[in-house]
Amino acid sequence: MTAFYLSKPYDPPQAPQNLLLDRPWALLGGASPQQFMKSHWHKKPLLVRGAIPAFELSKQVGEPLDSAISAEELFKIASDDAVESRLIKAKPWGFADGPFKKKSIPSLESPDWTLLLQGMEARHPAAAKILSWFRFIPDARLDDLMISIAGPGGGVGPHFDSYDVFLIQMSGRRRWRISEQKDLTLNPHLPLKILQDFKVEQEWVLEPGDMLYLPPHIAHDGVALDPGCQTWSVGFRAQSYKEILQEGLWRLAESLEGILELEKRFADPKQKATNQAEQLPEEMIKQLEQKLKSLKLDRVETFLPGIAAYLSEPKPQTYFDGSKNNLSPEEFQRQIAKHVLEPHPQTRLLALGEKIYCNGEDVTTGQSSPIQIAWCSLAANRQFKGGLGRFQADNSLFEAFEAGWLVF
Repeated sequence: MTAFYLSKPYDPPQAPQNLLLDRPWALLGGASPQQFMKSHWHKKPLLVRGAIPAFELSKQVGEPLDSAISAEELFKIASDDAVESRLIKAKPWGFADGPFKKKSIPSLESPDWTLLLQGMEARHPAAAKILSWFRFIPDARLDDLMISIAGPGGGVGPHFDSYDVFLIQMSGRRRWRISEQKDLTLNPHLPLKILQDFKVEQEWVLEPGDMLYLPPHIAHDGVALDPGCQTWSVGFRAQSYKEILQEGLWRLAESLEGILELEKRFADPKQKATNQAEQLPEEMIKQLEQKLKSLKLDRVETFLPGIAAYLSEPKPQTYFDGSKNNLSPEEFQRQIAKHVLEPHPQTRLLALGEKIYCNGEDVTTGQSSPIQIAWCSLAANRQFKGGLGRFQADNSLFEAFEAGWLVF
């Protein structure tokens, strides 16, 4: 096992801004992103040997690669109380939430433990670069990159996820067993969400550089075979329709606050006498229907701004520190003309047409054209450099920089 610890770390490249969606990708087993989305996404599993060719090439020349993030670095990150982490032990099953001191984490050679670290794209540039490879899938679907490091026998037990996931083997080997079984009943007697009756249908051992894609509700069980086994999981969230619509409706209701026409009180001069006083009056129903149509509340595009704002919100435990971004507005103007401005790794950006939402906020409405262009570039290309014209007092770009949402 010495080779795993002495090998040089892998340095993942940043994906190009313009992805070639109709060309074969090694990452997808020779399929193009278009082919992958048509044949596998949300449909069936895909095992890719050599998804990261650098691992096999380095092995052939006698210089095997290790993970881009060492075990020592991961243990240090696990001690940060701003990081969502869990330590899971098998035989018997149990778990604890972080942060963790190094001495509370078993040694790499100890059996039957797994350390899970969420949101690693915000903690290490290598993880952020790996995420850039998957931007052929809409940003609105992305959750985060989780890293699992384990001792021999470590795992979280047979389970299923409600979202799509790409499992990239980054160090050591892991045995994966999967099943497309319909019975997804969980064992009620265990502290983890482990399947009660797991029936293995396929099994593989993944080496560093291999990848396994799983759509939702595929039962799977991954067990580490080597000390310090690392699996990097790129997960894609899938909220319920109820959650999406509720959040969209809530934000839509807030947006009605500024409409003066709606401040008027209901009036019914055309109301007729009735002998069914208990019924909601037809006159009220008719007027409300007219209001809904005038506000376009019967059309989906009216709800989309609220939904886009919701989907651009960062994860609940996200923390931004803008204390280091203490430039004056004038200095910010000069810096942005000379240096590349980027979203903080935890910042979420979504576009709805030409309108951009950043961390739940509409940042383009009412802004000057140069500011809007900058935000469009940040959303599409994850970077911007250029002039902003005359400084605005309510410059949303500068405000986002001061909040720590954007960084040079």
